[in-house]
Amino acid sequence: MNKQEYFASPIYSENKVEWLDNLDNLSDPYIEQARDDQAETNKKRKTLGYKNDIGMTYHSLPLEPDPNFKFFHDYVAKKSRWVLDDMGYDMENYSLIYTESWVQEFSHNGAGHHWFHTHGNNHISGFYFLKCSERTSKPFFQDPRTAHVPLKLKEKDGTKISNANDLVNYSVLPGTLMLFPAYMSHAYMVDHGIEPFRFIHVNLRAIEKNILSSFTINSSNF
Repeated sequence: MNKQEYFASPIYSENKVEWLDNLDNLSDPYIEQARDDQAETNKKRKTLGYKNDIGMTYHSLPLEPDPNFKFFHDYVAKKSRWVLDDMGYDMENYSLIYTESWVQEFSHNGAGHHWFHTHGNNHISGFYFLKCSERTSKPFFQDPRTAHVPLKLKEKDGTKISNANDLVNYSVLPGTLMLFPAYMSHAYMVDHGIEPFRFIHVNLRAIEKNILSSFTINSSNF
């Protein structure tokens, strides 16, 4: 029988290693500030330095207002627009705005992780990996077909990509840029703290151009 695939959920990726050193260096003060802010809320951890930060993840302040990151945000926004167009959406009457952009790093002592979640009221989510290896955490994606969950059968071979998968994970390299529909629930497996794990996370929303023209929004639009 002929097989045709419908209702696919794509994940786009490319290597942008030429950004790596610059973006990693620019991210350093943001991560240091995030670590200091977290330590300030926990006097015991502040006294101990970062020796007792097992399980922590450090989220920075927003990156989008920083002009040093403009080249990154401009490129990702234009590529996100291309992704939505490639998926079949008519983007002629829509512009994209950033709703979130931050850098985060997992604890150097291990157990940093994120459970499955989505970012509401967005259309594109993405990651840019600054520090990672085969021994660090990995991004996971969950099957978005809600009707598949109660009807799930046992997989014949869970090591292979098939229509029966509940989850997929990616082995990523420093410099990897990933973009995907924001409805896809994503997570990060527990990191063991063997090597540093740091990435930038972005979320973008499509808004009708006539709405944007009626309001002043303190954000670049694409």
